Amino acid sequence: MRRVAMLMVAAPIATLAACGSSSSTGSSDKTAHVLVSITDEGCSPAELTTPAGPTTFDVTNKGAAGVTEFEVLDGTKILGEAENVASGLSGKFTLTLKEGSFVTYCPGGTKNERGVLTVGPGAASPATADSTATAQAAAVAAYRAFVERKTALLTTDSKAFTDAVRSGDVDTSKSMFASARAPYEAIEPVAESFGDLDPLLDAREGDVPADQWTGFHAIEKHLWVDGAITDATKTLATGLDANIATLVALVKTVELEPAQIANGAVELLGEVSSSKITGEEDRYSHTDLSDFEANVEGAYEAYLAVKPIIADRASGLDTELSKRFGDVTDKLKTYKTGRGGTYISYTALTPADTRALADLVDALGVPLSKVAAAVA
Repeated sequence: MRRVAMLMVAAPIATLAACGSSSSTGSSDKTAHVLVSITDEGCSPAELTTPAGPTTFDVTNKGAAGVTEFEVLDGTKILGEAENVASGLSGKFTLTLKEGSFVTYCPGGTKNERGVLTVGPGAASPATADSTATAQAAAVAAYRAFVERKTALLTTDSKAFTDAVRSGDVDTSKSMFASARAPYEAIEPVAESFGDLDPLLDAREGDVPADQWTGFHAIEKHLWVDGAITDATKTLATGLDANIATLVALVKTVELEPAQIANGAVELLGEVSSSKITGEEDRYSHTDLSDFEANVEGAYEAYLAVKPIIADRASGLDTELSKRFGDVTDKLKTYKTGRGGTYISYTALTPADTRALADLVDALGVPLSKVAAAVA
């Protein structure tokens, strides 16, 4: 779930971009750079222009407390975003843009919450080499296959969970909660691109008005805090089934490109580093480590999809990423217990444990943030 006004416990991945005033300029890597400021009024400037082609949005929060996100929208679909960019911090993301008009969105802005991005003709250039086009198509196909596998797993695992809820079995429902959520956590950036669908599935208490709160975490509270399953709980379970079915249908039609896939990997790690590390995600069940594993898996699969492109263009980056992913995965394994490899409760971790984990995630985030520009 996209967050705003997060408590920053670890040095967040979002601090990796450079600061600057809003403009569009070329760079030595032939990626256009659009510099954007987040203010209390919203997106600044409200009107942006850039040529078609690979484009990096460098986003800086100029002291806004209530506005921490910048998005580029095509209709209701989120093409790319920099989120959890608290006051004084910066973030970035890269897209390969086509000519046309798009919407910029800074949720919570008092004046320029929405703006306009006009993408004009790109500079004339030779046609993309066949080998590059083939590699990009292969990356998209590989990641799409992963997402479709995970949505299929989400369908079966979440249905087993909601069936347990509808049966009134609290203990069985609790035992299934973490595994039912894991496939969703692995592909969350794709779900987030569909506007309001992510909040319907994954909002926490307080993220949306109480009478609109649905999804996994609403059921989580019923199970762990109330300790009972009511008719309202069963209604939430049926609604969760319906929203997951919507996600499965939409995933089959979503358009993807390599830079977006890489952006999604950074988003997944950013959520761990800047918000989930506090234990706020699964605040009732304390199954946060399962979410962490799924987030890292999703980021790794996104990386694997574009790895052939990275290996060809930036072999050193590929080598570092392989090591950093291994470091994070090995650390997470130390918190598993029992034959089935069940994670311990997140409340069992000490502040030193969470700091060490956050440091490893941030160390991975540094090279990972460079991938989108490398593959655009």
